[in-house]
Amino acid sequence: MASWRRLQTCSRRRLAGLLLASAAGLGLSWVGRPSQSFCAAGPGQQCRPADVSPWQSASAAPDSHDAHAPAGGVLMPRATVLAAGGILMALTLAASKARRQGRGSQALLGRAAAEKEDMDLEKISKKYADEVKQIRRLCTAVPEDWDDVKVMRFAMQHPGDPKAAADNVKEVLAWRAGEGLPVVTAAAAAIAKATAKGGWDNNPVFEAAPHSSKVGKYITPKQMVVVSTKGGDLVTCIRAATIDSESLMKEVKEQEMVEFFLYAREVNTIIAEKRTRATGRVVKLISANDLTGVSKFPDSAFSAALTGSAKKAVTLYPGYSGPTVLLNLPWIARLLVSFLTPLFPGAVREKLKFARNPISYMDDLEDICKEPTKARFVADMQEILNT
Repeated sequence: MASWRRLQTCSRRRLAGLLLASAAGLGLSWVGRPSQSFCAAGPGQQCRPADVSPWQSASAAPDSHDAHAPAGGVLMPRATVLAAGGILMALTLAASKARRQGRGSQALLGRAAAEKEDMDLEKISKKYADEVKQIRRLCTAVPEDWDDVKVMRFAMQHPGDPKAAADNVKEVLAWRAGEGLPVVTAAAAAIAKATAKGGWDNNPVFEAAPHSSKVGKYITPKQMVVVSTKGGDLVTCIRAATIDSESLMKEVKEQEMVEFFLYAREVNTIIAEKRTRATGRVVKLISANDLTGVSKFPDSAFSAALTGSAKKAVTLYPGYSGPTVLLNLPWIARLLVSFLTPLFPGAVREKLKFARNPISYMDDLEDICKEPTKARFVADMQEILNT
């Protein structure tokens, strides 16, 4: 029994590292060209969703880094087989739990489907209006510049529990005034510079990122890009196999990576807030993990930084996280997903989405920022999110 529990724990940890779920939620939503920039406009003005890439205006990494991207082949790499095994383990455990819950789980599935929220800002604001008032009563330290839309994010993270939401507000305020102050200050100043001329200049945002001179060698648009759904949600797409995480972590300490990702999250949430007000739709941050070419597990320190920053982000930036989407899973994993996903609890199905078919047209991750691939990818993502 102890061995089985250790195996469960090991599989879960390895699967979490492989999927890089934490990184996707923390990707940098930085806009490359003024014509595609987000609107920092007032409430009455419309904002066209931007297609963004974290490093479009930054210096590209040396071509030599492409050598780290695995070449295609007929045989399945060992890590791919292990990944499929890990996914099988996770799915089996979830399915087993669902079976034990019996008809209750089926009711949960139906209820989750019925309660899938319309992200219209006016409707969401009305839904959480009473909880927002209670949060303000329980936490009198809410800053004056935090309007009800801002406080609403805490209510969304802790539905039906204003006390937990108010405690979360206090945690966030303490962090932003203390340990997180350098990140908060740097992001605000960088965005002010980026939008000074009415468009978006990515350079000051990238340059202000903690340790960007080192991280930027290894994470470029070949590894991570950010695009928008038609509704304006920010989708960070990561191709993990092309990140030379071992070399990266030889130059960057784990804590430095955590700082880098939290800065990214700060930028993301500022953009999400501006876009929410400009469009009248509650904008979410969506993760898309492309498993194309996975041949080994990421560096353990890199995985730890991703996991650590993700855990902090849930607390420090509540109410922003959307689903995590897994793209181009190994074929055996896709087969298992098709059979076992219906047994997932409804809450899990809303948070974790799978592409049932391979998205083979993404030869280069940067292609999804260019037409016609961009429109096709956005449409495919929307279809996956709607399932």
